Amino acid sequence: MAFASGTIVYAVLRTILAVAIGLAAVLGGRRAWPLVGQAVSDVACLACTIAYVDADLRSSLGWLAVPFVLYVIGWEGRGALRVAASGSDSAADGVGAELLEWLGGLWRPLYRILLVLPPVGAGMFLVLGLLYPGGWVFPGTPAAAPLRCLPETVARGDTVMLRMSSSHGGELGVFTPAHGFLYIVDFAPQTAPPSAHFEYRQRFTLPSATATGRVMQAAPAGYPEVPVFTDTGTYQFRVSDAAELSASLMCRVHYVGERDVKGDAHVLPHDH
Repeated sequence: MAFASGTIVYAVLRTILAVAIGLAAVLGGRRAWPLVGQAVSDVACLACTIAYVDADLRSSLGWLAVPFVLYVIGWEGRGALRVAASGSDSAADGVGAELLEWLGGLWRPLYRILLVLPPVGAGMFLVLGLLYPGGWVFPGTPAAAPLRCLPETVARGDTVMLRMSSSHGGELGVFTPAHGFLYIVDFAPQTAPPSAHFEYRQRFTLPSATATGRVMQAAPAGYPEVPVFTDTGTYQFRVSDAAELSASLMCRVHYVGERDVKGDAHVLPHDH
């Protein structure tokens, strides 16, 4: 909470300073287009900074974080290259050097360290959160259920998504109405590659029309795989560590059968 409040204060102070720099640039006779370009960069920085600590803005911003971050990097980087090439401030830099002349030759690196790097860093974490959901926990994010099954109601042709938001076991199974308990993913030995370890997964998908499981784990050759979703009713998924129920995570979905051409669920008859 304190970090979020500090970030908001930083964003407000940065905005005030950006406005002051813009006014100084206007009074200094800068051309219009560098001021517009700097204003867009400041808005992008403000959005990325606040979205880092505000879940609603983060959700609304979505993939706009990508062009925002790229624009800020491009704009500020272009200004830095122009200054380095000319040896002096230029209209294209657009940061109002007149206002910060008292810092001497240090104003440019300080400006970018204090006012550019934090928003760009926040924006990069926003992009990371989009590319790898759950890979970074943002401040103020409410604690999510350790295991969720989505959607809660499933028809044939739908895909069940299992989302795991914390450390979990390496086995996945499901209690079904028709076949009892089925093993879907077995616990991988330590010698297996990381890609084979279910405990490293944060998401797992099961197409309801093709998902299969095994009746017994000990002798898979003697027990062929059977479809998971065959009968209507409740399917309870269990994520555990080598069949240890004490460490299990569980969630459930309700399977309603086929959908008709109108998109409504058509309940299958129960097997007896």
